[in-house]
Amino acid sequence: MAIAPFPIPASAGDAALAQLDAARESIAAVGAGLVAVSSEELDRLAASAAGVIAAAEAARAAIVLEASSRGVIAGSDHPRTKAWVEQTCRDAEVPVTSVMARQLQDIAQTCTGHDVAALREAVTAGRLPLESAAVVAKVYRRLREKIEHPHWDLLADILIDWAAEGARPSQLHSLEERMIGQYGTADALQEEHDRAHQNRRLTDFRTTRDGMRTATLKLDPASEATLTAALHALSKPQPGAGGEPDLRSSGQRRADALLSIAGFTTTARPDVPGTGAKARITITMTLADLLADLADCDQAGGVDGRGSDTAEGTDSRNSVRSGTRVRSRTRGYAAAGFGQTLTPTEAGMLACDAQIIPTVLGTNGEILDLGRAHRTITPGQSAALHQRDQGCTYPGCSIPPQWCDGHHIVYWALGGRTDMKHLALLCRHHHTVVHRHDHTATVHPIHGVLWTRRDGTPIGNGPRITLP
Repeated sequence: MAIAPFPIPASAGDAALAQLDAARESIAAVGAGLVAVSSEELDRLAASAAGVIAAAEAARAAIVLEASSRGVIAGSDHPRTKAWVEQTCRDAEVPVTSVMARQLQDIAQTCTGHDVAALREAVTAGRLPLESAAVVAKVYRRLREKIEHPHWDLLADILIDWAAEGARPSQLHSLEERMIGQYGTADALQEEHDRAHQNRRLTDFRTTRDGMRTATLKLDPASEATLTAALHALSKPQPGAGGEPDLRSSGQRRADALLSIAGFTTTARPDVPGTGAKARITITMTLADLLADLADCDQAGGVDGRGSDTAEGTDSRNSVRSGTRVRSRTRGYAAAGFGQTLTPTEAGMLACDAQIIPTVLGTNGEILDLGRAHRTITPGQSAALHQRDQGCTYPGCSIPPQWCDGHHIVYWALGGRTDMKHLALLCRHHHTVVHRHDHTATVHPIHGVLWTRRDGTPIGNGPRITLP
């Protein structure tokens, strides 16, 4: 009598593989039976199929994370997660894109360790799509380098919730900046924007095959806020004389707006909407941040130590020399009306020359006060500044007046007035320098605008001689 062989139990790996194979075969058969499905049932099937895809992505992410944590990937012929995923799929003749493999690598790099349990659980439970999980992983990895440890769990939960609700990658990156401004070190957001400003560029125009000219523009948030506000002011649909609708696309209107800006930089046209005044930008800050900044200014004595009500400005300059000036804090952020996140320094710089509408928020986000755009430099004052200053007033700079901003020597938000003895022309570079280093100035009737550092020492080898 033949003896039946002793059954060898299947390994856990064989059992899991059998489950996946059975699931794949079952799903593959769904398409063949759709002819018999009623039209009313297709929406439920589409949603169910999306759930299956999410579960499959979660299972694949869990397997890759397990292989990474055990050292399987590190000990393989392809020690990088992306290459390991691509190779295993090629061996099994399963298609995989390079983008998908890189997303799994981003997740594996971030979801290792006890302090990222929430993110790992959200990924392996299928709460986050693979693409969103990869973005969250990248953002969270950068945030951990700039924010102190006690806030990590809170930030991870916020990012996961946003991504699970369908936030786009651009929204997650915007949230990243605001988290840095709120929870980062004092100068973290400013340092981020300084690096971005160094990378700004506009390429030369090149000709495409269809004869069009194209260029690439990269801007830091503060610069993009200015350009976006200006384009928005000039790109609204303009109906025809008989009320005909504006048939231009939004892209065409923005292109025309950019050409209008280029054509009207030196002369204001009151008959063209959006010209004759600087662009309008809404800056939002919390009441706590606003009061903290003003408190710092009060410690300096007077209105921010940046000027005075007299032409000579002796009181202001003496207060600066006394060393009592306390630099304004740089922690926190301001939100521009077109979605940009700005540092307080950048918001202060833009406030000199744009129509800034300060929106002050309470602790629960309610609007407490909405300012009025009534303090911008008029066209007449701009012409007078061009005539008086003859260009950038910062010592050693020769930028012509057409490329300069009007700067409030005494910040308008802190009581400064928009009159000639409190205004000076600065090129964009030196405008940033003045705001960042808290330089101050006085307007002399003979010698023009005289700049001094925060400690009262004069800037430059000598004053610029200008005609009265």
